[in-house]
Amino acid sequence: MTAGYAVGSRPSSERGFSLVELILVMVIAGVLAAVAVPRLVGRNSFDTRGFADQVAATTRFAQKLAVSQRRDVFVHFSAGAATLCYSAVAPCSTPAPGPGGEKPYTISAPSGVTIASPVAALGFDASGRPAIAATLDVQVNGTATHRVRVEQETGYVHE
Repeated sequence: MTAGYAVGSRPSSERGFSLVELILVMVIAGVLAAVAVPRLVGRNSFDTRGFADQVAATTRFAQKLAVSQRRDVFVHFSAGAATLCYSAVAPCSTPAPGPGGEKPYTISAPSGVTIASPVAALGFDASGRPAIAATLDVQVNGTATHRVRVEQETGYVHE
């Protein structure tokens, strides 16, 4: 031991971080700020896309239900929900079952997501054809728009 220091210890004037350690911490913090933080904060676009997929799946299910049961099935649209029904008149007095058999089958929009539809109810006949061609817009307060399209002749639902 020299000068009263224990082996492996530093004198009190040499405590702290080295320049390499400080730069390494700054690089790691910069990478996290550039990659991870926007993904954690920007959840609204994920909610919009997920709800657009739900609207498309519900519309496809309505078409398949109409074909399998050989009767008209309607999807009623409001600003914040889509509901399956056997009648075109709103409010729905004869709800149609969902994929799990639940009645009424309604999907609700998450906060900040709305449905803008040119029709209040989109109907499919027993052959699976829609009553009219429609384009549905799922919007998140103007930040993103996802379209769910229903083809006139075939009833094909796509995004």
